[in-house]
Amino acid sequence: MNAKLGQHMILLGLCAVIFYAVMLISGKLPLEAMPQFVVSAVIFMSSGHFMRKAARAMTRDEDEENAKLKKNRKAPDWPWLTTLLNWTAAFLIIGTMAIILMKPIGVTFHDAIKAVRAHDHQYFSHSIP
Repeated sequence: MNAKLGQHMILLGLCAVIFYAVMLISGKLPLEAMPQFVVSAVIFMSSGHFMRKAARAMTRDEDEENAKLKKNRKAPDWPWLTTLLNWTAAFLIIGTMAIILMKPIGVTFHDAIKAVRAHDHQYFSHSIP
């Protein structure tokens, strides 16, 4: 929860109280309906107060958890990660070069892919009668 949201709820409750007071003074709102509106404004203000308290408690708990995680986290193995990155990049470059070199000159990649067709019988040669 965000502490700002609690402040916005309190502000909304205060604005509701002001609005209901203006409506009562102008005569648009009867006195019999006023308690219901006041209760709704009080609910807005109290929920904002509870949200602010909950946000403070959650940040305190998160700070304690983050401190525990920082203590328990082990350091990354940078030499191994660097080696992994280097080998991955090498395989990608070699694979890309192999695809480019195996494609015949003057043929687009789209035409080369269309020219490859799956054999009906993969275990038998078509040249044997």
